[in-house]
Amino acid sequence: MLFYLARWCQKKARSLEPDLASFDDATLQDTAESIARHLADDGARVDRLLTNDSSQEWTDLRRQLFASACSRVPEAAAYEVAEEALSKIAEVLIVGTPPSQATAGLAAGPDGPTNEYVFDSPFSLWARKIVVNLIKDEWRREARRPAVVEARKASDPGRELVESARAALPELLQAIRELPPKQREVLILSLERRDLDAAVRARLRRLAPDLFPTAGPPVSTDADIAERLGSIPRRVTANRSAARRKLARRNATWALLLDLMLPHRSTRPLHVEGEA
Repeated sequence: MLFYLARWCQKKARSLEPDLASFDDATLQDTAESIARHLADDGARVDRLLTNDSSQEWTDLRRQLFASACSRVPEAAAYEVAEEALSKIAEVLIVGTPPSQATAGLAAGPDGPTNEYVFDSPFSLWARKIVVNLIKDEWRREARRPAVVEARKASDPGRELVESARAALPELLQAIRELPPKQREVLILSLERRDLDAAVRARLRRLAPDLFPTAGPPVSTDADIAERLGSIPRRVTANRSAARRKLARRNATWALLLDLMLPHRSTRPLHVEGEA
């Protein structure tokens, strides 16, 4: 509980060393009680979602997300929303600190991603909120799309945009080298998938032979990547999503490159802040 309370304070203050005087005692007590209650209710479930034998847990969660989405959008769209929400949840949980590791995390000094789930609300409510936010984001994009399309037609970026992306490829490869090891391994293998254009794979090997050795056949699925890394497909999806979002936040052109080079279903186009 202390670990997640410390993380809650860090997130609220947007600082690894928050000034506790900025929080009143009643708020801290209420938050601590909420975290303790939700840990007791949902902590074991979060730990189970991160085990190697968690397929049933993810199936149950997918059903809940789909039911939540169905109450707000047509069924066809609800499937897509549920899958994207599931991917986001997996990303948050995998890069965060599960309850079974919280004591060690407290001793090491609380730290974690800005979007970490810290048990200040029930897990099911937090998961449904992700569904709602995805739907709201899509509504906002739909509302803005006509104006954005007209602006892009007027500027006609086409070839110039693609050429700019090609020129940025060496910088993107260097940024990939600097990713955390698990994210880097997953992204590299994703860029070697069989459904990526062979000419693109050859160019990547020429530019970065240290990242893309020629040994081994291209992989075809996330299951292949998971087997190659001794992991599970859900972790592959989450690590790739985390890597892509991290790179996209640094450079919008890198986001375009990744969209062009990762056409398979498991990687939807990234929405970058300020773009439709």
